[in-house]
Order: sequence, then structure tokens, then C-alpha cells
Amino acid sequence: MAARSDALAPFGDELSWTLLDATPDGIVIAGSDGSIEFTSTHAEEMMGYGHGELLGQPIEVLLPEALRKMHVQHRDRYHAHPVNRPMGVGLLLRARRRDGSEFPVEISLSPLTLGGRMFVVAAMRDVTRRVENEARLERSREALNEAERIMAIADDRDRIARDLHDTVIQRLFGAGLALQATLQIVPEAARTRLEGTIDDLDDTIRELRAAIFSLQGSTPALSGLQGRLVEVTTEAGQRHGFEPRLQFDGPIDSIPDDVADHLVPVLREALSNVGRHAAASRVRVTLLVDDSVRLSVADDGVGMPSQVAGGRGLANLAGRAEQLGGTMEIGVDARGGTRMTWQVPMPMLVGDDDDGTPVVEESSSPVCLDGDGSGGPRTQRGASNA
Repeated sequence: MAARSDALAPFGDELSWTLLDATPDGIVIAGSDGSIEFTSTHAEEMMGYGHGELLGQPIEVLLPEALRKMHVQHRDRYHAHPVNRPMGVGLLLRARRRDGSEFPVEISLSPLTLGGRMFVVAAMRDVTRRVENEARLERSREALNEAERIMAIADDRDRIARDLHDTVIQRLFGAGLALQATLQIVPEAARTRLEGTIDDLDDTIRELRAAIFSLQGSTPALSGLQGRLVEVTTEAGQRHGFEPRLQFDGPIDSIPDDVADHLVPVLREALSNVGRHAAASRVRVTLLVDDSVRLSVADDGVGMPSQVAGGRGLANLAGRAEQLGGTMEIGVDARGGTRMTWQVPMPMLVGDDDDGTPVVEESSSPVCLDGDGSGGPRTQRGASNA
């Protein structure tokens, strides 16, 4: 039951105080002098105090020590001009538990007049989980921005390399051929100079070709787990001759290490099966993170032979999923071929706030690494259409 002081004893009945105690937010009522006159059970549990232990103490005991002196001034100004202040008005506050630990809270304030005295009703909500989720979302956005930066650099390098090859080198080659054709009609003295110019053009073309190769071969790589998965997909595409499409969706960097350590060998084994048995020309790899980690590998091949379906490799994939409390399924893909889905639970990244509303109401655009026909993925933005 809630704890209340003698100052509130004449007011309300047991039903009223019980209903106030039943609210999901922690309720604290303080007098005009800042002393605590009422604490709900949830407020006491949230702050780490025993039943009735807060009664009579100043409201500042619930604040970090560095803020207590300033809060007295804020409290006096509020009592001079009391107004309702709802939660979610852009104020991120911090509260202090009995053990000295601090945590983020939202607080709404409402003035209450009883028997000619003014009290302030404070409803406190612990938003630790929401703040952590927002931090994870921000890290995901930073990772997406980094991926977009890499994609922009890769696109610029591809464009420059294409322009050099299709325009500059062709013009230089044409100029060299024209000069060679004139060697037979110019005086001997000029021929030596023309031959030197033609050699210089050949050297320039070779240097440009080396520069093109460097531009195409030095695209910045994604780091961390994404980089490892890109490497595995690229290697499999080059080895087995299929065109890979790799899509990331969700906060990939938030995947725990114990799950990430399984993902890489699972993807390698799945792509190896495709290369050895499916006779596929295109493979789509999708890694989705929400309340679970879901890896799917879909191909456009001829389907999985029965002896492969019961083989040791797939049993190993299923065993890895079971170790993490997940599943592995093999089925026919909607676009033809075979789809392998490997799914394990994910620690809570997004969830409901204490009032039941979703913490995260938006999702970032997925990062898609699209095959360029050479067995290696090329970065681009947007969902895979393969």
C-alpha cells in the first residue's frame, strides 16, 4: 500500500488512495515546503526505499546531489506560478536511488489544493530502457551514414574509372593510331619525334589502366560484422560463379558477439551448399535484425538434392541455431530455387515504453550490397529486388 503523512489523512478515502497507488508511474506528493507527504508503492520500489521511509524528507533527496540546491530555487518558482507540466516536453531528467545510483526519468507535475494548502503531484517514469534503445538507434544511424559514405565513394570511383576507360583511353588510343598512320608520310627527322610521342601515349595509356584497376580494386570495405559477411559473400560468389546480393536491415552492429561468431560460419556453409548443389546464377543474402536475428539465403537454382537435405552441413547449421535458442528451416523460395532461414532470438533492442507505446517508431533504410556480375558485391542503397 501507498504511504501518506498525517497532512493528507483528512482527505480522500481508501479507494481514492488505492487507485492513485495503482498507477504504473511512481507517484510522489510534496507540500509547499518540499517535504514528501505521499509515495506510491511503485515510487518507493523505483527509488529503492522501504515503505514510508521517504515521508517527511525533502523532495531533493530523490535528485542527484549536484542538482539539489538549484532544484530548491526551481521549486520556489513553481509554487509561485503552478501549472500542469506533462511528460515528454523535451526535459530529460535524472533521479537518484537510495543506494546513490542515478537513472533517467520523465516527470510530470500537477498542482493540487487540499484544505487551503497547495501540494504538488509528481508522476515519475523510469525511461532507462528507452534511452538505451535511442542510443542503439543512433549507433545504427551512424553505421548507416558510414555505409552511405562508403557507397558514395564507391560510386564516384566506378564513375571515374568508367569515364577514364570509355572516353580518355579511347581518345588517346585513337590519337596514337592517327600518329602511326602519319609516320609514312613525314620526313625522317619528324618521324623520330612522332615515334617518341607515340611511345609516350602508350606509357600514358598503361598508367591510366593501372589507375583504373586501382580505383576499381580499392573500394573501402565495411568494418566489423558487416565487413566479415561481405568478405564471405564476395569470396563465395567468385569461387562458385554466382552473382551475390547482400542486404542488411536493422541495427547490425548491436548483434552480440556470441551470435556474430555463429553468423559467419553459418553464411559460409550455406553459400557453399548453394555453390556445390544448386547450380544457381543469383543468390540473395538478407540479414534482418529486430526482435530476432534472421539470416536468409535464397537462390534461383535447381533445388536441394535429398542427400544434401539430410547431410552433416545442414545439421551443423541447425545445431548452431539450437545452441542459441533458435531454428533453421529449408524451403522453396517464392521466386524459385531454395531458401535457408536461420533465426535466433535477439536481446531487446526496441520495445514498449512503460506506458505501452513503442519506443522506436521509425526504421532506417536498409543497406544493400548488390552484385556487379563479377562475383563481388557493389554497394548501393535500397532493398534488394532480385
